[in-house]
Amino acid sequence: MDTLLKLHIQDPSGTTLKDHLDEADSGLDSQDQPHQRKAKGQAGDHKSSKDASHGVEETDGTSAAQLEEVAGKLVNILIDVGHSFDADALVQSIYSMAEVVRNQRHPHRQLFSLFSRLLVIAANLNKVLVPDSSEEISGQEFKDIILDRIFTTPWNHKSVLPLASALADVEMESQQLEMAIVKIMKQFKQVDAADLPILIHNLLSLSSKGHQQLVLRGTLEFFDRLNARGHITDSLRSENTKGAAHLGFSELSAIESTVILHFSYAVRQDQELGTELLKHMKNGKTAYLSSFSLACLLTMTRIHRFEDSVLDFLKSSILGVFKDQERMQKDSWVLQFEGMSPPPILDMFYDIIRKIPFGLEQLTPSIVQCGVHTMDYAAPPSPWKASDAIKKHGPKTPNERACELGASILAETFRTQGSARTEILDRIMSRIVTKSSNTVYFLDLLESITKDSPDALEEHLSRVKESLDYLSFLPPSTAVRLMAAVKDVAKQNRSFRDSLILILRKSLFSKYGLLLRLFCISKQPLIGSRDVSLESRQVALSGFLLLLKPSSTPRLSMRGGSSRNSSTQGQETDLFGYSLEILGTLRRCLGQQGEVRLALYLGLMEIVEAVPQLNPVVFEILQAHFTHFYDPTFNRMAPLKLEECVGQARTGGEPTFVEPLQYLMSGVVRSLVGLQKLKRKAPHIQAISADDQLVEECVRDLDNILLGLERAGLEDFELDKTSDFSMASNIGARNNMYATLLNGCYEAAIEFVVLRQLSQGETSAAQGKRIAHSRQSSSDRQFQAMALNAGCSDLILHLFGKMRKLHEIVKEKVVMQRGKKLGPLGEASALGLECVTKLVECMFAELTDGQEPDAEALRLKSNDEFLVYITTVIQSLLTRMHTSADSLSDNDYDYCRRLTSVLVREFIVSERPDGPKAMAAGAKGKDKNKSWLMTGIEALTAGLMTVQRFYPVDSSTLGTTSVSIYNRKIVAGFLAATLPQANGGHGHDQQASEVVAWTTSRTVRSDVDSLAAAYIQYLQELLVMFVNETIPLLKEAVGVLQVIKVLSRYLSRSSDLGSQGAQHGSGNSELSRASSTLSTDSTSSGPSQLDMLVHWLVKLCRDQAVDDTTLTKALLSMMLQLEQECVTPQANADLLAMDGAHNGPGSNSNPSTGPVSLGFGSVTASSVVARCPEAATRLRLAADILLTYGMNHGGPNLPSIRDLPDKIPPGEVMEDGIVQLFQLKKEIGIEARFSVVTLRTSGAVTDVLLQQVERSLEGLEWALSKLRFCGLAQAGSSHPCPKQSTNGNHAQLHESPSAHSEAHKLCMPGECRVTIGKKSLQEFEDEICWRVEACLWVLVRVSQSCINQATSEHLIRVLQRCYKVLTALTKHYLKPATMSPLNLFPAVSSSGSGMSLSSSKLKGKGGQSKASAGVIQLPHSFLRVTQVAGMELSVHLYTFLSYFQMLDEERRNRDHERQANGKNGKKVGGAKADDKGKDPIENDVGVPKNKQQDTAGGRGGGGGGAKSRQKAKILRESKLIPTLIYGVEQYERFVIQLSKKSKVHLTQFMRRSTARDFRIQIQRLGDLGLEDQYDEERQLQQLQQREQEREREQLHQLQRQHEGGGDVDVDMEVDDDDGLLVCTFFW
Repeated sequence: MDTLLKLHIQDPSGTTLKDHLDEADSGLDSQDQPHQRKAKGQAGDHKSSKDASHGVEETDGTSAAQLEEVAGKLVNILIDVGHSFDADALVQSIYSMAEVVRNQRHPHRQLFSLFSRLLVIAANLNKVLVPDSSEEISGQEFKDIILDRIFTTPWNHKSVLPLASALADVEMESQQLEMAIVKIMKQFKQVDAADLPILIHNLLSLSSKGHQQLVLRGTLEFFDRLNARGHITDSLRSENTKGAAHLGFSELSAIESTVILHFSYAVRQDQELGTELLKHMKNGKTAYLSSFSLACLLTMTRIHRFEDSVLDFLKSSILGVFKDQERMQKDSWVLQFEGMSPPPILDMFYDIIRKIPFGLEQLTPSIVQCGVHTMDYAAPPSPWKASDAIKKHGPKTPNERACELGASILAETFRTQGSARTEILDRIMSRIVTKSSNTVYFLDLLESITKDSPDALEEHLSRVKESLDYLSFLPPSTAVRLMAAVKDVAKQNRSFRDSLILILRKSLFSKYGLLLRLFCISKQPLIGSRDVSLESRQVALSGFLLLLKPSSTPRLSMRGGSSRNSSTQGQETDLFGYSLEILGTLRRCLGQQGEVRLALYLGLMEIVEAVPQLNPVVFEILQAHFTHFYDPTFNRMAPLKLEECVGQARTGGEPTFVEPLQYLMSGVVRSLVGLQKLKRKAPHIQAISADDQLVEECVRDLDNILLGLERAGLEDFELDKTSDFSMASNIGARNNMYATLLNGCYEAAIEFVVLRQLSQGETSAAQGKRIAHSRQSSSDRQFQAMALNAGCSDLILHLFGKMRKLHEIVKEKVVMQRGKKLGPLGEASALGLECVTKLVECMFAELTDGQEPDAEALRLKSNDEFLVYITTVIQSLLTRMHTSADSLSDNDYDYCRRLTSVLVREFIVSERPDGPKAMAAGAKGKDKNKSWLMTGIEALTAGLMTVQRFYPVDSSTLGTTSVSIYNRKIVAGFLAATLPQANGGHGHDQQASEVVAWTTSRTVRSDVDSLAAAYIQYLQELLVMFVNETIPLLKEAVGVLQVIKVLSRYLSRSSDLGSQGAQHGSGNSELSRASSTLSTDSTSSGPSQLDMLVHWLVKLCRDQAVDDTTLTKALLSMMLQLEQECVTPQANADLLAMDGAHNGPGSNSNPSTGPVSLGFGSVTASSVVARCPEAATRLRLAADILLTYGMNHGGPNLPSIRDLPDKIPPGEVMEDGIVQLFQLKKEIGIEARFSVVTLRTSGAVTDVLLQQVERSLEGLEWALSKLRFCGLAQAGSSHPCPKQSTNGNHAQLHESPSAHSEAHKLCMPGECRVTIGKKSLQEFEDEICWRVEACLWVLVRVSQSCINQATSEHLIRVLQRCYKVLTALTKHYLKPATMSPLNLFPAVSSSGSGMSLSSSKLKGKGGQSKASAGVIQLPHSFLRVTQVAGMELSVHLYTFLSYFQMLDEERRNRDHERQANGKNGKKVGGAKADDKGKDPIENDVGVPKNKQQDTAGGRGGGGGGAKSRQKAKILRESKLIPTLIYGVEQYERFVIQLSKKSKVHLTQFMRRSTARDFRIQIQRLGDLGLEDQYDEERQLQQLQQREQEREREQLHQLQRQHEGGGDVDVDMEVDDDDGLLVCTFFW
């Protein structure tokens, strides 16, 4: 063997080796000798020629083939005769081969097969002489030495593949096999990329002997790093330029697809491999998710055994990812740490779909199945039962986001993979037709496919067209969404549109056809035929209206029917003709039910605004129908025929709405105004136009109706005060309908007056979103300059007076459901946005210098009731837009912007004597309803939330997508237009031009942060002014605070953005409107706008005395919530620290002795504040609660904190309790710091504080559950973070921690992005411990306070969760994580051997060696938590429980006294004689007997509900303390276990628990009247025992007397009833 190797190394061409082999083989095969010599001669001649010309080079293809042939023959021969080798020759050959591997030489690959065979033969020998030594060892030991030498040396990258194949034939022990697998996997980055799939295939085959999970983990880690790219992939680069790390996307995708095919084949051969992969993924939850691991799992779904389990795992993993993301949005501080960033699950699926064309076509069905499975099983139940606005626009749940992810996967697959389109459409249609619970998400998927992949959908339109046949059988909401999804298809494909129109026409006009079809299918009686017919018509009407609306996307490239080659202009003409045909069809809806007519009018009013070209036709339809409801001669006193609008109005039967006349009239008015706009805009370019004579007649009729409404009184409509409005009678119900119709007609008349007068000088009403660059353009001035004609205001006020009078009559006489009264006038107004916007701009026009106010506007503003009404209408319209609108058009956005500007100018900026503030202050005490100012503030909030909903802006990062940039531009323009400083709110030292220049610059830059900050700064001053009024406007202050909270969502949560905003703000001091007493100065340099807001809130709560529960609760809730998102919370802690230095004696520690005290002690709580500055406010609030309520323990011998001297007298010995009071006084002082904490507000403050602590504990509990997965290797992590516990110094328990590191300052709460320099797992553990300790100190202070009983129950529930978190934290250190990353590919490529498996196996759990694995090292922060929990919280916990029981006893005594007083007061009223003289006692459920009798006599058995509620309350209270004590005992149990394993005396911090065994209180038996009964039972038992003993004695005497006498039979038995012995004698 040694000779062969030398020959091959000397001459790689193979000539010398071939000569040697020919000579050796001459005696074995003489027949082949001539052939071999010929080959040898040819090879020799070829070699000589090349040596002569080019020297020694590699042979050509013929020589390489000959060499392969010769080497194969040689290996086969040697393998056959290998067993006959001499032992020394065998050992020498194996040793020589091992040395070649160690020297990184590359012998022929065929020799490795021979090496494995010889190694197997040598392992069976009994004795082997070690080379270069005289020592003899066994063959097995020799094999182990050779393997160890190979595994601990670097390999040549060309030898990895043959050597791995050779090792598969060698029998190895488990440890050796593990070392071999690790060694091979470390060579992944060294081998050629082309050899990598074969190498992994051999490795999978080798794993059949064991360690399958190790192979899977290493392979997944390698490909995760390859896909990560960047500096992570650089760690896989080697000197081999053909390695996988040097490949592009397409080449790497091809290699991955080949590896996945090999994996799929291996799983089919050995299904245990698939089980191990699934087990490995489940062990890591979502930590091991990556595109490669997902591809491996998806390929397993093609195997029936793994299909369900893999799909369930993928579904649960997707839900887990979104649940983690939801939690990280609340507790974003966890993103500072390594391994806590949520995996981008959608990008992983997109990456797999991108790689499908490179050999992963077999994954396409699996991806479709995964998407459908996720949407099926993650969909919330019954989505259509909830409100559409809340369901669609509220915060999305993890289940909803999972369904959207499934839809995105299917949409992308449909767009890129033609083979999956049929299956995806089949799945969509099956879910729609079967009415499944997730239909809404599949409809969204269909709409997405229609908009994004129109060309791909063109070939499958027949399948979509089949679903239209089931349109009549679908629920109305589903049918409407289906038509909205295919609306764009219908507009571009003629045949599809014709089919849809035919189906809709049948549904709209058929009366019994649908019912007959339903009867034929279901064989059920036709019940509710009117409802079914109504729903069918409403669905058809919605479909026609959708076809009339313009397309939501640009023109599709889809073609169909005869219009395949038509031009765009011809296509638009075709669509216009279809629109006219549809409008002609809709005329027949005017004869159907009232609900159908109402939907028709609302839809046509939207069409008038969206498609002005159809205005003439719409006007003719509505005008012709409107003539039926008024007298053309106008000879009647009542101009409108209300009786024609209500069914059975004259007969006296049950009335029904037949015609919504107010909306019909409003539609006529709006279409008439639209005609005038269209005529002015393009008088000569109109496809169709309305008849001028018809328009003039309509205007004349409307004027007559207006005049008739002005003259007619309510009695002319039979709606005066004497009318019946009771909903119990048919007449009253009819009159209520009349009143609703008449009020709506009054509003339609007002709308006609306003729109006709103000639209004459208007050029264009739709400025849209272009206002972002022309906020102060001439269009705004033009709207503001418009004025009403003379007499219009009197007409409007006269109509309003009639409307108000009618509303007051109905409100006085009608009682709504559940006793509610009718809402304010204007809450359900029929006025449109355009009318209200123009009217309000006319009333509150901004006057220029020298301009006098309009007389008509002044007359309108002088009517306070009309001002309140129009403000209520604005608030209702904007709220409706925010909650119910599906989209926001350009005109709606423009109206919203203009209305918000007017609201800001009138309600926020205006300071005139008769303004909203004066009206709100004067209304206090007169009306408990909302003031005019409060209504305006709510309307402003609704306008801001509307823009925030339709144009969301992520404040955590600067979005780079086109949608994000577009939204920021829109929001910046809106804020600039509605900014208080730009609407007259600039300071006296400011020029309007400066404000305009500043807002324009911020708008151009889309600087939403600076604009929102300027907005908030003005509102801050306004809020302080409201609170400091002579009659405080507290409700209005709460409304302003809500506006600030809405605007705070635009403030940047990023330190980079915050610094930019701070620079912008500092450079423009003219916009700083902060109060002089509550300035926004900060101790930190360059604070962000969010930090400045939180700093202002802290100072406001500290300095402003607010004795109102609602405002205090809102202030503290907002402050504590935003404080968790601050970039630099240290400023608030410094603020309290500076305040503590001047707060009086005992409030601050000696500065020379240590750090400045923040009011909580320098040893314990101060160090918490130094480590967690965001906890300073909570800790100070808890201390103020204690000072306000007082302590719940003490006695006559213990003085109060205020009575103690400043210092302990020297030389005086005091009790422990007094010493603790001195320490407490030194920590918290004697006066409360926050002025908002008073005796009246302390209960609300405590509730808010406990809610914040409970949320923090909930987040910490989740963080602890994720902590064990934090150290697992992530796809995007270049430095895996294995679990390593801190080696805490037990002697330095009170060592003060260091301040925030620079890495912490780079990260901020709330930003969901990968930051540089994330913290390690050890720092994560410390952060959790410090946050837990902060919560503990808050609970310690609150548990010391004399809080009320309701708050005490809340505190007990928070304490239960607190001990739950403490138990989880203790168990984390008690049971360290067992999983850790392999870390096979370090960042620096090393030519050495690296860490061997034998050394890595010595590592124990958590990265500790076996020598120290038995002792758990505990960090300093955890020891602090244990100390505070044991020596502080537990001690005060048992004191608090005693106080809580005392509160419960006092409550019971009060109930007894109240019950006794109630009985004494009812003696004359017929109390029973048996009850006289008896103490009132409660029954089993705690309800007094007299109250039971009262409730039992009520109607309908109302007492049962009171009993059940009282019983539930008692059961809930009875479980509070036992559950808490159980949690304490569980925590102490694990602390004891941890103390033993860590060799740390943790029990020194634990105090002996109070014995809380349940026992009978004998002294209370007398109070309950049970003592006499107890004595009687005891005496009776004693008598029975004496009687039994006496009878036994008699029995023994009789037996002794008759021992020698006659036969005596004695029958003895025991009576079970009374326990007496009965004897019977028989002679």
